[in-house]
Amino acid sequence: MRFNRRQLLWSGLGATTAAVFGREVVKQRAEQAEQAEIEALFDPNALAQEAFQADVLAVQDMATIQTSATLRSPLIPYSRDWSKQLIIASKLATQQYLLGKFQADYDGRIAVLPLYSEGFTTYRQVTSFKATESAQEQIKFEVPRADLAGAGADLGEIQRRLGQTKDSITSQVKQVVQLSQQIPVYYGFLLTSPQANLLIFRGTQRQVEYFEDILAIQGDYVSPVDQATLGKVHLGFGGLYDEKLAQPVRDAVKSLDPTIPLLISGHSLWAAMATLAAIDLALHHPELGPSLQVYSYGGPRLGDRTFVEAYSQRVPNYYRVVNLADMIPMLPLSRFVLDSDFVHGGEQWSFLSHQGDIVPNHIVETYRNAIHQEAETNNGTEFANLRLNLS
Repeated sequence: MRFNRRQLLWSGLGATTAAVFGREVVKQRAEQAEQAEIEALFDPNALAQEAFQADVLAVQDMATIQTSATLRSPLIPYSRDWSKQLIIASKLATQQYLLGKFQADYDGRIAVLPLYSEGFTTYRQVTSFKATESAQEQIKFEVPRADLAGAGADLGEIQRRLGQTKDSITSQVKQVVQLSQQIPVYYGFLLTSPQANLLIFRGTQRQVEYFEDILAIQGDYVSPVDQATLGKVHLGFGGLYDEKLAQPVRDAVKSLDPTIPLLISGHSLWAAMATLAAIDLALHHPELGPSLQVYSYGGPRLGDRTFVEAYSQRVPNYYRVVNLADMIPMLPLSRFVLDSDFVHGGEQWSFLSHQGDIVPNHIVETYRNAIHQEAETNNGTEFANLRLNLS
């Protein structure tokens, strides 16, 4: 058979087209197979279900963390009468702080405070706990104005009046600097009586203390007596107590009769300080152990499971009062970072007072209002929302 040139061209074109088409078909099928494998590996529905299941497991893990600690039951029952008194004492400590902040000659005596008459007149004040911080009072002054209009063209007179103005400014600035002073920062107080000793801390008031509330890094809690590690605690809380309170508190309680109950209390950040004070005293002064009772109000989580279990063996009489609408007791998160957990200790007594915002849910007056009504319970599941009366 003989092919002419046109037939050869058409047959060549056809072969080329078939080859190209064939390669495209093979490539397309390969891409489709690869896409099928990808879809099989990354099925959106499967991924969504997997993510949902991970959230469920995370919630279950957090719930398990909070119930995983084995705590020793209190040896002394929770006292509503003491709780009513101690929540007032926490507010009294806040009044002490505020008066010290605004009255330069205040010496820390609680007898001059408005709430002193509400159950504290039979106590003797052993000491106040305080530190100092720098403060500089700013004053306003008028700069003498040089009346240059009356000086005419006399350059010497203008220079003389400008010099007077400069000297006056310099003198006034020196007066501002001289008003810089150290003011006391009160943290609380220690009271004694034949019936009980009260170690009281106030609530969070200063910006640096709010920072300590959210700093969720953990560090080892090392016994100051035998150097044994008793678990991990919030590094900010532990550092603040060691720096500002540990030694003053140890020294102050030496004068107390160890046979008289020692009740320790605080609100917010200072609930954590009260908690740390109790174990520190139990380790340094074992004779105080049986008399120690801790009442904390609206306090954040302090340490890990190992710590709270070790704590409950040394300070079993620990009662933690919380408003279920208060976010501070929910901090730090149960699992803030991998291999790090925060667990509440103590026997929980709770109530519900939801005022629609973070601050009113947390303030001392909200806790005082609920405790006065005896609304706190340690076994209830249904709570009526309490109204806050600030009148």
